[in-house]
Amino acid sequence: MQETVPRFSPVKTVVYSLLPTLALLCLLEGGSRALEWWKPPLPADYGMGFDPESRVFIPSGPLRRTLTTRPEKEISFQRQSFAMPKPGGTFRVFMLGGSNVNYLQAGFDFLGERLSDEDPGGRRFEILNMGGLAYGSSRLRRVLDEVVEYSPDLILIYMAHNEFEEMEQEREVRPERRSLQRAVYRSAFMRRLRDTAGTLQVWLLRIRRMRADLPPEVDWSATSGHEFSPEEIAERMRTYRENLAAMLDRCRERGVPVVVGTVPSNLWNPDLPASLQGVRDEIQALYARGEYAAGMALARETLRHASRHQASDAENDIIRGLAGERGVPLVDVFSVIAAAEPNGVPGETMLSDRCHLNERGQLLLLREYERKIRKTAGLPESPLSIPEHTEGL
Repeated sequence: MQETVPRFSPVKTVVYSLLPTLALLCLLEGGSRALEWWKPPLPADYGMGFDPESRVFIPSGPLRRTLTTRPEKEISFQRQSFAMPKPGGTFRVFMLGGSNVNYLQAGFDFLGERLSDEDPGGRRFEILNMGGLAYGSSRLRRVLDEVVEYSPDLILIYMAHNEFEEMEQEREVRPERRSLQRAVYRSAFMRRLRDTAGTLQVWLLRIRRMRADLPPEVDWSATSGHEFSPEEIAERMRTYRENLAAMLDRCRERGVPVVVGTVPSNLWNPDLPASLQGVRDEIQALYARGEYAAGMALARETLRHASRHQASDAENDIIRGLAGERGVPLVDVFSVIAAAEPNGVPGETMLSDRCHLNERGQLLLLREYERKIRKTAGLPESPLSIPEHTEGL
């Protein structure tokens, strides 16, 4: 009699076929979780501040009366904390902006201490740094909606360089996928894949940018190779105006004083796209001949209409216009920096690159905003309250 070979049902066949794969996945997940004890995963800010629920601070401490920067937000913001409700005798200032504001942390600490020491009423001055790296007006508008809840006595705004950077980031981040990303990256194995891929991409980008033999058609200017169309530029400027207007109106609704500043940009060596290389050469030729006014005029007009990652007259016209319409105090940082330059051209000595103020430029910016803080707080003006060099900070 022939022996019958046992046969599995279709369901059991599928299950037994998947067991090795499931065992491998469990091994990878367990190994990845064990590895995270030694090398924690990189922080990930899903949505990168583009989603309406994004917040910079969370309650912390045993009584939850201290607000602290969310760990994932430390990618973009300084780590800070402050008490809520606001203690009596505290004058609280928030300054919103991009990396130029982010890099002022030492200056804010120094200025807060100095103002506190000089206040005859014994008030303590808190200056909180809301400078988000690469943050433009769309995300800073959400940041302002958050900080007006924290009993500010004054809000300072200095933003314009990151409008097109922010457009590119939003395209890359795709905030609509935030919920899916959070679900996927609950897995330690997927977090490890994400971190490895991200680290590799960063290194490849660094290598490509460091290569000296890049062909001339490769544009490593501010727009990372993407040249925005005139329509995209015009649309972004409409968005910038809408966002800044909403921020100023929000402060007025909440009864919070607000100060806005113009934003200087490097007109000595503007970071124009490769398609405008001829104009860039003409600008440099004018400066070389000592025709500084003509060179700066050409740089300003070109930058206004160009694909850019630095502020232009278009942004500054919006800032000046809205300040006038809303009756908001204006700090004309652009004019202050231009007046301090040897030949009146921002970027000759006061900026370290296309948009970032260097040490001397930072001190001038702090001094100008300090005047507005003093006026709002009722303190006498003291133009020498910021040291001549950052070694004094």
